[in-house]
Amino acid sequence: MPSLDSTIGAGYLGTLAAAILYGVTSVQAFLYFHDSRGDGRPLLAMVFFLWIIDTIHLGFTAHGLYFYLITSFGDFRVLLSPTWTILAQVYLTTISTLIARGFFARRVFVLCGRNRVAAIVLSTIITILALCVFGFGCAFASKSFVLKTYEEMNKASFMLYTSFGCAVVADTLIAVSLCTLLVRSRTGFKRYGYSYTPIFIDLYLSSSTDSIVTMLMAFTINTGLLTSLGAIACFVTYAIWPQRFIFMGIYFALSKLYINSLLASLNARGSLRGQSYEASTMPHGIDTPIVFPMKATSPITSTKESRYSGSVV
Repeated sequence: MPSLDSTIGAGYLGTLAAAILYGVTSVQAFLYFHDSRGDGRPLLAMVFFLWIIDTIHLGFTAHGLYFYLITSFGDFRVLLSPTWTILAQVYLTTISTLIARGFFARRVFVLCGRNRVAAIVLSTIITILALCVFGFGCAFASKSFVLKTYEEMNKASFMLYTSFGCAVVADTLIAVSLCTLLVRSRTGFKRYGYSYTPIFIDLYLSSSTDSIVTMLMAFTINTGLLTSLGAIACFVTYAIWPQRFIFMGIYFALSKLYINSLLASLNARGSLRGQSYEASTMPHGIDTPIVFPMKATSPITSTKESRYSGSVV
């Protein structure tokens, strides 16, 4: 039987990390709802739904740990089988990560602008990979309810490997696509005037514009790297120690990384709007804006020279 350090200890540390990240999620959700003026109901509902899922997820992981440590204290045989909440939290993780990847797939589609071929191809690949993660993850959890023990769960391990593998590819593709599109956005599009949508805002080219784009790129790399490393860590630890809880401890915190990445990107809009406004009012700034392409949601009436709307996504 594996040691307590690699079973209960790993589960305890994973639950602790999940609880800390849940606190960050709650703060970010509060900040979002406080500053979400102008956002549509679908976006508000999505954020609220993700927060509810995250809350239930933490409750499930805490219940599993309580069962092992308190309810079944001293009975080491229970370590051979997962609790129903341990398996149920897999469904919640796959749902939340599917929504988060769908959000970033849409962001890639929007940033591609008029290049519809790239927009459709990239967003479709990301969506298919996200659906594979969801499908194989749910299939593994459902099969595990039947198999009962961790040792028997190895019979369905290919489902988990496939899910983690698709997650790594999807997260890497999202990060690379967003960074590439942001680099290309440095050249900008000529336009005069100013436009604003409830979610996005134009950036005017100035000495500080490059720093804003660089900030977005750094954020994209960091969030994509964290989620990719999390999926890789789950994959590797499960492959090496399938009978231990090490992979499970990492998996407990994985969904919260995705939710926090999504909320951080939404909450960053306010500071980016402020920086773009400062850039547009600098006395030595250039009057040509740099914009990130998006499908226009409202007509632009600032000038007759331009009918194009831009956005930071």
